[in-house]
Amino acid sequence: MGYRNSIGPLYQDYEGCDYEHFWKGAGKEYLDRLERLITSHTLAGGQSIVEVGAGFGRLGSCYSSKYAEVHMVEPASNLRIAATRLYGDAVKYHDASVYSLPFSDSVFDSVLMVRVFHHLGDPQAALRELWRILKPGGTLVFNYSNKRNLKHIIKFFVGRATNPFTRDIDRYHRSLFGHHPRFIESQLDTVGFRITEEYATGVFDKIVNIMPFLLNVMRPSLVVARLLGYFRIAPAQFIVAVKR
Repeated sequence: MGYRNSIGPLYQDYEGCDYEHFWKGAGKEYLDRLERLITSHTLAGGQSIVEVGAGFGRLGSCYSSKYAEVHMVEPASNLRIAATRLYGDAVKYHDASVYSLPFSDSVFDSVLMVRVFHHLGDPQAALRELWRILKPGGTLVFNYSNKRNLKHIIKFFVGRATNPFTRDIDRYHRSLFGHHPRFIESQLDTVGFRITEEYATGVFDKIVNIMPFLLNVMRPSLVVARLLGYFRIAPAQFIVAVKR
């Protein structure tokens, strides 16, 4: 390969962080609604699911009633406690890393991992671990930070950003990584996944954040998210993939 596919196993430590506060404000509320809509739509249900990097359980209500057995993996103890307050004994909680999950091979119908991938320095290692725990034909839903987004492209052409068209990992913060869509596609194929759907996020929430009154006017749309996802130029991209 002519590009970097790994920087290292770094990931963001949210121990002690008030992640619930991150979701305050009109723009974040719009984004939350859209991510919930995508999550609810793409997870069909089954025997078992695990959410990796579940945080305080923000997305749990989108899938918890659809599966007989629900697991949440979250390294930050304060966030696991917050999730426990929401779901109690209905969920099994785990303190673990995406690089080393405490599950047997091929045990889950679905795996969800939202707002985690952009913290991972070794994306292929993480994808291999998610592939390992999924049943054949199982569904992986996750999102990533898209380095080839329209804003980045414009800034590149005026000399204010790195090249968004290469497949190198773009380390745009100490623990934040952006990826080219083709890089993600290649990594998934190498590990043994087939992409079935893509959705774009991170567009209209920026507008709502500037004009909060639009929160009560603009409703998140799966159709629009799917259409924009096809062009792969939004700041973030949701992927639905099946284990081959």
